[in-house]
Amino acid sequence: MPNYDFECQDCHETFEVRATIKEMEEGKISCVKCKSKNIKRIFNGFGFSTGKSSSLTSSSSSSCSSCSSRSCSTCG
Repeated sequence: MPNYDFECQDCHETFEVRATIKEMEEGKISCVKCKSKNIKRIFNGFGFSTGKSSSLTSSSSSSCSSCSSRSCSTCG
């Protein structure tokens, strides 16, 4: 099961949730602090494997690949 990072748009709490894709699609995720469903997914980075070793690439403050904003409709 993958881990997902979120920020609550109501109380601004950032949190990590381990959830299935089905749980994500059904909107079953809520803020761990205030229980609000008004949350936004945060994309912090990704991992990849070349076969012999693994690396983690972080993009904590960079924009998405399709625009110059940190947040847009294509970024999620």
